[in-house]
Amino acid sequence: MEIHHIKTDVKEKHFKHYFFEFFMLFLAISLGFFVENIREHITENRREKEYIATIAEDIKADIHNLDSIIKLRNTRNAMMDSLLDLLNSPNPNEHGSDVYYYSRWLPRTNVFFTEDRTLLQLNAGNWRLIRNNNSVDALLRYNRMVRLVQGYIEHREESIVLQLYPLLQKLFNNRVFETMISGMTLVRPSGNPQLISTDKASLNEFCNQIHFAKNANLYYTLNCNQVIKEAHRALSVLKEEYHIK
Repeated sequence: MEIHHIKTDVKEKHFKHYFFEFFMLFLAISLGFFVENIREHITENRREKEYIATIAEDIKADIHNLDSIIKLRNTRNAMMDSLLDLLNSPNPNEHGSDVYYYSRWLPRTNVFFTEDRTLLQLNAGNWRLIRNNNSVDALLRYNRMVRLVQGYIEHREESIVLQLYPLLQKLFNNRVFETMISGMTLVRPSGNPQLISTDKASLNEFCNQIHFAKNANLYYTLNCNQVIKEAHRALSVLKEEYHIK
């Protein structure tokens, strides 16, 4: 039996065909990368604007808190001035109610807690999203000023305030202090409570410590004003670069 093979003409693919296929594959991959980059760029732009908006709100909250702290510290400064005048008077016990009231407020200080929710997120590896160098510089300067107040300056004041406690225990009646507590605040004691001791040396030591606490309070207040200036400067940069309100 004869077997006949049917011949088929197979045309060889031309080089241009292979090149076209390669080009189409390359184009598809490139377009994929391009689209992904665009998508990532859009996402990062959105996140950048979100960070800028929230950090601007944080800074505004800081300014509000700092304004309140400065007012409270100005009141504290006036109290210390009055207390020094009374303690240096011929007979401090004539002004017992005021002396007890002002002295009991002495260890209480008002410290600044920054709204750092956004800065914490940026410090966690997201600073790269803030691509405007002017804004980064302004935010870093503001953050350094905040850390200065919350770190060194607060620690310095705390060490001075701690030295007041032994003198308060030496000069004041604890039973009188106990009558002055009203929830989270303090009230003036009734009558004219007397100091346990009017020893000149002890009173002079107490006045010296009040003087140091007064200077620390003033230094803290001045630096809070500097933080406010830096906060407004940072907000001005953010408004200019990102057109936020």
